[in-house]
Amino acid sequence: MKKRMALLVAAALAAHAGSAQAQSGFALKGHYLFNASDVKNEEQTPAADGFSVGAEYVLPLGVGIGVTAYTTGKVTEFDRESTSFGVLGEANYFIDLPLLPITPYVGVHGGLGQYTVDEVQNADPEFKDERTQLGFQVGARMQLGQMLGLDAQYRRVSEFGASTQGGELERNQILVGITLF
Repeated sequence: MKKRMALLVAAALAAHAGSAQAQSGFALKGHYLFNASDVKNEEQTPAADGFSVGAEYVLPLGVGIGVTAYTTGKVTEFDRESTSFGVLGEANYFIDLPLLPITPYVGVHGGLGQYTVDEVQNADPEFKDERTQLGFQVGARMQLGQMLGLDAQYRRVSEFGASTQGGELERNQILVGITLF
């Protein structure tokens, strides 16, 4: 009897949870990001924790494309004239798990430059420090409601610094945030 009751409860929870239906179409996302760097020498300073905002579009086949901007420091300390932010173009593949409100994903990203808000408002923004970022990410999105999701992501970033870094800087980022569908 107890075994049947446990199976009944598990089936009811699975039926109630449903699958993550909102993992297609347009979404806005915001994250707090934790940085950890593999510093190769004393001249390179590890990046501080920060925040990111972005937008993505997930196609019906589970392939998502998006743009994310991130910076270090607190949101309240953001100075539009001097604070620079990195912009990443990313592509993710969302793995549909029927009957579960959790959708794991894997993807790749590439850097699109470092900018300040004032530079972006100009008609022709230019790269600020000539860094190229390449890497991958793995994560999971839990759908909390029809229009709200909770994200957790691990991102590996490789930065090949031309003039400011003087070498290769590997960085691990953990992102935790929300997504609005």
